Amino acid sequence: MNLRPLIVSDVYFPRVNGVSTSIRCFREDLAALGVASHLIAPSYGPDDVPEDGITRVPSRAVPRDPEDRLMSWSALRAALRDPRHGECTLVHIQTPFLAHYAGLRHARAAGLPVVATCHTYFEDYLHHYMPLLPRAAGA
Repeated sequence: MNLRPLIVSDVYFPRVNGVSTSIRCFREDLAALGVASHLIAPSYGPDDVPEDGITRVPSRAVPRDPEDRLMSWSALRAALRDPRHGECTLVHIQTPFLAHYAGLRHARAAGLPVVATCHTYFEDYLHHYMPLLPRAAGA
């Protein structure tokens, strides 16, 4: 069986962060081994840089977070079902938000194994997402 991961993420370049960097490294290293992957990630509009093997999902700004995007749930689910990204053999979920729930649902329906990686200690960032909570709430 050939490995062909379908990678799903709530962020990717041009958003610069550890998740975007990890995804690019995963995809480059897999490609060097002859493993084709496909990424489904949000569209950032005119800032998107076209890359082979990437499906961009329509998205909108996240309130009070100018750098991140919220993908359209229906468009995300349609992208996961799109046969143009090839026959994937597993789903690799990169983020714990919409991509996680949609990727998990897709994998279960398709009978595919799931790998989920977490790149952020959210406990350390809780005060950024919920500024009214005391900083100690994330500890």
